[in-house]
Amino acid sequence: MTFLNLLNAQEKKVSIYLLIGVLFFLFFDYSIASFFDSLNYQTKSLFETLTHFGNSLYFFIPTILTWALVKIVKSKNQIINTISEISLFIFLNILLSGIVTQILKHIIGRPRPVLFNGFDLKSLDIIHFDSKWHSFPSGHSATIFAFIFCMIFLFPKIKNILITIAIIIASTRVIVGAHFISDIFGGALVAYLSSIFILKKLASKQILFIEENEKFLPNSNVNTISNYIANIYKNIFSLYLNFNFYFKTLTITLLLSIVFFLFPTLDITVSGLFFGQDGKFIATESDWFIYFIRKMLLPLMALLVFFVPIAAVIKQIYFKEKILNIPVREWAYLFSCLVIGTGIVVNSIFKNLWGRARPNDTIQFGGQEPFTIPWLNVDYCNTNCSFVSGDVSFFTLSLALLIIFNKASWNTFAYAAILLISLLRIMEGDHFLSDTVMSFIITYVIIIGLKDIFKNFPEDLNLNQIKKFSFQSKNKSKFD
Repeated sequence: MTFLNLLNAQEKKVSIYLLIGVLFFLFFDYSIASFFDSLNYQTKSLFETLTHFGNSLYFFIPTILTWALVKIVKSKNQIINTISEISLFIFLNILLSGIVTQILKHIIGRPRPVLFNGFDLKSLDIIHFDSKWHSFPSGHSATIFAFIFCMIFLFPKIKNILITIAIIIASTRVIVGAHFISDIFGGALVAYLSSIFILKKLASKQILFIEENEKFLPNSNVNTISNYIANIYKNIFSLYLNFNFYFKTLTITLLLSIVFFLFPTLDITVSGLFFGQDGKFIATESDWFIYFIRKMLLPLMALLVFFVPIAAVIKQIYFKEKILNIPVREWAYLFSCLVIGTGIVVNSIFKNLWGRARPNDTIQFGGQEPFTIPWLNVDYCNTNCSFVSGDVSFFTLSLALLIIFNKASWNTFAYAAILLISLLRIMEGDHFLSDTVMSFIITYVIIIGLKDIFKNFPEDLNLNQIKKFSFQSKNKSKFD
């Protein structure tokens, strides 16, 4: 404790950070590496994509081009010049942290996880030029943390979001087997120290930062940019809140579709979590919990959404009575959700025309068909295909059921059931994550749309007039 009292706040943070890194090196590095080594490549596929965001070229090229373009144009606008200075700050920080990282890699010569036999080798090979011995510190981690630290110093209000992004990207290096946990700590420490060094150099020249009470704060130009970005975000979010239900849903659907498009391996990774070492998915239709849900709950749901509405119409026409004191209009609404939503749109149009192969049938999971992204109309499946999930659509009808029973307080249970059936279908290898998500959205939009339509109809749907008209027609025919 006496030693810590001699340190300032920043030195204490660095000391504690180093201590945690050493603890991981001594006690957790090899067990964690062994765990991720045991994962199948399907589970790691998304992280194989994300790990490229730690590539320094992704930051070098845009930052140096931005800085050079402003210098060539010779703009006198302070904000544009500040953007140029920010680009230079990022470039120099990534460059410095990269140089330091490479020097340390060659000097320390720590073997990467791939060289370990059972992860019990802990020796170092000082001054080594083989990249397989360049594990410590992590270069990708140094790059992403160097960029994130620049952003944190410039825009401290969003530091929690930024540091979360850095941790996610850096952790992929461990998941894909390229580094140990302590290598990540080393890369982040190099990035932090290089950030502080360059920050102080810039602040001494009153570039980007000012010093107040031994603290370095963004200058007025940086704050202007920060406020401008914040206002744009507020305006966009305010515009979104003013959208009606359908525009909001369309926006969410587009954003999710973009995510699945940019990161197609997201589907493979989620399915890979349930793909066993024996080359099969961990769940099958013979499992008792799947049997219970699909063979017992589904027929019960079918009774409520198919047969009861038909019985309600018949009873209304011939006896002028309600079933469960619910108007026939509500039963007809529920029946329409089934026929139009789950029946026509989901099962007839999407499942039969989109042609996406189910996970079990894709090459990634031992099948013969290629993996494709959602919304792509292909012909790798003829009927009853993967996109979208029929079971999820059917369970989403429970929300329409709660609407007619006026039990909105039970929606939590309905969402839990939808989530459960989605998970089970993924565990069986019958659907991808995107199949279940889009199935829910499509069905839910139809449920709300039909609700808005049916509220304009009379409660009895004028079915009594049908019987009356039929009776008059019969009597007329007798007298003719």
